[in-house]
Amino acid sequence: MPEFYVPHPARMNPHLERARAHSTRWARDMGMLGTGVWTDEILAGDDYGHMCAWTHPDAPAEVLDLITDWYVWVFYFDDEFFAEFKQNKDVPGAKAYLDRLPAFMPPSGTDPWPEPRNPTERGLVDLWQRTIPLMSRDWRRRFTTSTHNLLLECMWEIKNIKSGTVANPVEYIEMRRKVGGAPWSANLVEVSEAAEVPASVAGTRPLRVLSDTFSDAIHLRNDIFSYEREVLREGENSNGVLVFEKFFGHDTQTAVEAVNSLLTSRLHQFENTVFTELPQLFAEKALGPQEQARVLRYVKGLQDWQSGGHEWHLHAGRYTKAHPGAGGGGAGNSAFFRTILRGPTGLGTSAAWPGVARG
Repeated sequence: MPEFYVPHPARMNPHLERARAHSTRWARDMGMLGTGVWTDEILAGDDYGHMCAWTHPDAPAEVLDLITDWYVWVFYFDDEFFAEFKQNKDVPGAKAYLDRLPAFMPPSGTDPWPEPRNPTERGLVDLWQRTIPLMSRDWRRRFTTSTHNLLLECMWEIKNIKSGTVANPVEYIEMRRKVGGAPWSANLVEVSEAAEVPASVAGTRPLRVLSDTFSDAIHLRNDIFSYEREVLREGENSNGVLVFEKFFGHDTQTAVEAVNSLLTSRLHQFENTVFTELPQLFAEKALGPQEQARVLRYVKGLQDWQSGGHEWHLHAGRYTKAHPGAGGGGAGNSAFFRTILRGPTGLGTSAAWPGVARG
């Protein structure tokens, strides 16, 4: 296994074992285990406690529990949606299922919500009630928007599968940036770091660029690791490697290298924005020291997520199992998977990735 370059070394949260145990109990309490979607073995193999301990290394114990439960919820939702609707291309059923979920996230937290019918709805009620006391109404609005966009992505994907549509690269990046999971993850970084982005700068260009580049890198990395699972086994059309294969006529390895080069460029733009645009933004908006510190903790949290997410992808059962169980499993120990683990190649990456061992 070659050594991987990451811009910032991954760090492990010391509360890993607590988060693992808590998330397993929580999933069982919500009814997610033994449903035909997940088993205890699938949840243990995917190890979302490990993921969140890597991606949120500085979160306090109780906050890490909450963050891990959110990721257990979103991955269970993803697998349940695939099993119930995406696999059968059931667009009407999918829409009816998704249309109910926003009702379980009332902005005030005190408005009534429907009676939950399934583990996804039960989990969302519990998580929302535990999260909203920690955050402002502005953050709640942004997070409900991100969650709503996740639901839109599900409909986009199932419609693409049904129609056989593969987006072009520009459309794909724009759509994933708009409705993919990374903006949702960025919102949770604000929770884990106790670093809510001030409302006065949340919508500014530098913060949008940070969010966009973070999102692009997260999605492109996931596309590489999940290619076999999503494209070869599940018939997905919404994967960057597939998009590059179809649009440019690349073979899989060439497409992987192109996606990795794009991922690298997005990481560079993220860092350039931090160093060249944030100081000017702080001055223009007259942010005080505490507000500046919150933004910088948020930036550090995004960097931690990139590094920790990469580390988790290398080991997670969701992406490394050769033969998945029901509803789960990953992009296996195959020739393809071993090949992509050589890391990024392509024009300019030798300078950008010093000291990287090439397989």
